[in-house]
Parts: sequence; C-alpha cells; structure tokens
Amino acid sequence: MKKIFIILLGIAFILPLYSQENKSETAEQGIQNEAAADDYMEDDEDIETPEKSKSDFSRKYFEIGFDIGAGFDNGIAGTNDIFKKKIVIDMSELAQSISKNGADINFSFSPGFFINVKNISILNNKYDFGLLFNIDGGVKANISKSLFTLISEGNIYQHDSTGSISASGGIFTEIGLRGSTKFEIAGKPLYIGVKPSIFTPVVYIQSGSGITYQLTTKKDDIEGIFVHTKGEINVYTPTSLENVNPGRFIFGDCGFDLSVEGEYPLFPFLDVGASISDMPFAAARLTNLMKLSMTEFDIALPGEDLIAGKEPEIPEIDFNQTYDNSVKLKVHRLLRFDVYARYKPFNSDFLVLRPNMGFSVNINKGDGEGYFNAGLEARLNLINMFTFYIGSGYRETIWMHKAGLNLNLRAFELDLEGALRNQDFAGAFLGRGFNFNLGLRFGW
Repeated sequence: MKKIFIILLGIAFILPLYSQENKSETAEQGIQNEAAADDYMEDDEDIETPEKSKSDFSRKYFEIGFDIGAGFDNGIAGTNDIFKKKIVIDMSELAQSISKNGADINFSFSPGFFINVKNISILNNKYDFGLLFNIDGGVKANISKSLFTLISEGNIYQHDSTGSISASGGIFTEIGLRGSTKFEIAGKPLYIGVKPSIFTPVVYIQSGSGITYQLTTKKDDIEGIFVHTKGEINVYTPTSLENVNPGRFIFGDCGFDLSVEGEYPLFPFLDVGASISDMPFAAARLTNLMKLSMTEFDIALPGEDLIAGKEPEIPEIDFNQTYDNSVKLKVHRLLRFDVYARYKPFNSDFLVLRPNMGFSVNINKGDGEGYFNAGLEARLNLINMFTFYIGSGYRETIWMHKAGLNLNLRAFELDLEGALRNQDFAGAFLGRGFNFNLGLRFGW
C-alpha cells in the first residue's frame, strides 16, 4: 500500500513538469503559427485575422488546492432555544416537534488536498489529470421519539414503551487519481471525467449499534412500572484502539471504487449531466473492534410500592470496554447516482440554474438503506474571477440551505461556503445545524 502511495505521489510531481514542457511546446508552436500567418497576410491583406478568444481567470496549466469542511446538526434545539437570558425547555412541545423517526444528531468532517495538471496534449486532445487525498464522512446518533414522549408525558398514553439511542456512520480516508477530457460529438464537446480511488475506513459504526430501553407495566403477573435497558456500540477500525498504529488508519486493508461523470451541451442554453460516485469493486477490510457495552440496567417499582410512595432503587450505570482484533468486516462507501441540468438563460455561464436529482445506496451488509437526493442551485459567474451562488438541497436525510462565493485571481483562489442544515427543512432555519467549507487554490 505504501508503495502505491509513493508511485501516485511521484506521478503528481512529474505531471507539473510535463505540463510546463507542454506549455513551452505550445508557445513555440504558437510562434511558428504566428510567423506563418504574417507571411500569409503579406500575400493577401484582405483576409481578416481571427478574433481573439475571450479571456478569463481560470487556471490553464496546474493548480494545488486545500479544502476543509465541517458540519453539525441536531433535531432537538436551535440557537433561539439556547442563546437567551432564561432557558426554558417545554418537554411536551419538544416531544411533539420530534419527527416519527426520532431526533438525529449528525457530525460531518471533510478536509482534502489535491494537485491538478491541465491541458496536457495526448493524441490531438487535451486532458486534465490530478492526484487527491481526502478524509470524508460523518457519524449520526438517533434518539427515538418514544423516549421524548415518555419523559414529557409519562406512560399515561403509552403504558408499554420501547426505544433506543443508536449510532451509525463512518469516516474514510481516500487516495485517488482524477482524469478528464472532452470529445467532440455532433460538433459539441462531451465532457468525461473518471476518478479511481483506494479508501480505508478510519472509523465505522454499523446501523443498529446502540442502547435500547423497554418500559412495561406488567412483569411476571405483577403490575407496576418496570424499566430494562441494555445495549452496545460497536466501533470498527483498521488498527486496534488499544495499541494505535497511525499508519494503519491511512494504509489499512484498503478498498477500491470508481467514480465517473459526464456532461453534454444539449442546447446553447442547456447542459445535461450525470455522475456515478464510488462504484464498488473491492471492499475495505476492518479487523479490529472496540465494543462499548452497557451493563443491563433494571428499575422495578411494583404497584404496591408505587401506591405507598416508595422510590425505586436506581442502580449505577456502568460500561464495559472490550477489544477484539480477529473480526473480519467488509465495508464499502455509499454508492451515489445523480443527474442534473445547467440552464443558462443568457447562453453563457454568467447565470446558471442547476437542478439535480438522484439517490444514494448503502450496500454494506446489515446497512442496506437507500436515500433520495434532490436540490436546486443558482450561480452567478463573472469571467471565472468572482462567483456567487445560493442553493438548497436534500441529501441522505439532511436538508442543506447554502450560500458561497469564490474569488479567483488565477494564481490564487479563495472559496467560502456557509450553510444551515438539519434533518427537517424548517429546522435548518431555526439554527439547529450549520456547515462550513473553506478552500484555497494556487496555480496558473
């Protein structure tokens, strides 16, 4: 695995040299063409010179970039509920506001680094190539609605109640190559991009991992209130958390997947495109498990004690931490499909409206879930020097309402994006979640 990484890194540093060589060859050819054109013009002064192409600030030869993003949201409280002089929590109102799927608490994290080399001439065509290194993913916790109902209303309306506090998700490291080009079809350029990647899950938690509770009003023919809790959280990693090996987090038993994308200008005012991300070819293998188990927790209050006003004995909550270095868990990343359109009212990229629709599938064993995704974005672009955009979308159970800007001076580019996010559309506007992304690019 380390040898593969060294080879990829070597390619990344060689490509800029090739790009510079290609740039020199292009300049030399341009001088020759200019000289030939001067000779031709001497023969026929009536021929008009071709119009120069419109200049912009996009990088033509190479770029190096850094990105970092992070996000958090919850389905319980917003900034309006917390940042005030006197905090009052109405549990009854809170329980009613929780969706039937419970309250989610989501964390996401996505730093990255890449090197791109642009406009490399191969067989009379131009290609872009790049090397990337990313960390991406998130963890979700879920609290059942029944638990909020029990706390706010007791068991008046639900004599028996069950629920859980569960966790799921994963954070992945990725090393990949990227290549793209344009082919002319029917006189129009078809853009094609591919990205083969090797990945390792740094942390992975299977769906269903968590703590469950059960409240009943009858046990062994005795009426009363009886509460029983148990559960465990299983955290899989590429290296043992007892004796951490940092290299294994990046170079563990890697998986391999492939992403492809394409875009075609159907009309001057409309481009259409599609992408398939992280198509699975080989699964990553996790061989280390940290099991955080909760000892069984029981509270018993028979009816006689309840009438007599006796308080139940509350046992101490205790967790046991155990390790298993012999597990074998195969893990893939989410498989995503997406289609989109780019509507250009002025037949240029000055203003672009981009609706998209797709779905994501978790193909891991025991986690077979599907998600519907959709969104709409409006982007204003001034010769690739200044771009401003706003958008709203729903992706993998999270609503995101975002706004961003790009300042591009060719040699340097700054990208900023902020977003409101939540599992509910309206909840995002209540300050229940935020997302932030920062990007820096250098090149020419």
